[in-house]
Order: sequence, then structure tokens, then C-alpha cells
Amino acid sequence: MAEEKMRILTMLSEGKITPEEAEKLLSAVDKQTPPNSSGKSLLDSMENKNFYVQVEPKEGKSSEKVSVKVPFALLKAGLNIAGLIPKDAQDKINSTMSEKGINFNLNDLSQDNITEIMSALEDLTIDVDTDDAKIQVYCK
Repeated sequence: MAEEKMRILTMLSEGKITPEEAEKLLSAVDKQTPPNSSGKSLLDSMENKNFYVQVEPKEGKSSEKVSVKVPFALLKAGLNIAGLIPKDAQDKINSTMSEKGINFNLNDLSQDNITEIMSALEDLTIDVDTDDAKIQVYCK
């Protein structure tokens, strides 16, 4: 980890990245393996957490009620959760994340990026309130 931090600082000193970019990268490196007494990695500590998607139709609307709970352990195994979420809910989630400046698409989940995604999901909360339904995406 110290090696990664040195590379970031070197790129900063060479002017290849801005101080803000360096700060984000250093923060990301620190999040990868936070110190804990058990010696577990971030992914190991997230094994008992879940990713939730809930769609509650508003009174008098014909939307379907959706409740999805996916253990992080399945995400770690590379499960494509997009297949579990209705297409219209996926579109609303992707659209809302895009509006918030987060370039994320549920269809882009892969074994290659699952570690990065799980780390980002740890603090994720999305609330979408439409005329037809209330949509919540969160982890706990």
C-alpha cells in the first residue's frame, strides 16, 4: 500500500494529476484495506452486509412492489444483480446515479470491477421519489 501512495505522490509532483485527484486516489487506497483488529480486508468485513433495492408503489398506482436483498458475498462471487431488478427500476436507478454525477450502470457489473463497486456501495444510498413509486437503493 505504501508503494501505491508513493506512485500517487510522484504523479502529483510531476504534475500528471491535480492535488484534488491525488487526494481522491489516496483516500481510495486507504479505503481498500482499513486497519482493524481482526486483520480482515475490507471485502471480508463486508461479507455480512447486503445490497437492497426497494420499489414501493404509491397509493392508487399500478406499479409493482419490488424488494431485492443481495448479500455482498454473492456480489463478491460475481453475481449479475441487474438480472434480479426490473428493467424500469434499473433505468431509474441508472438515471438517478447519472444525475448525481456517478457514472454507473447496473449492467456493467463484472468480476473485474466487483471489488471497486462493493467498496463504493458500502456508503451508497439512493432515494428516488416519482409520481408512481418510491425507489430506494442502499447497503447495510
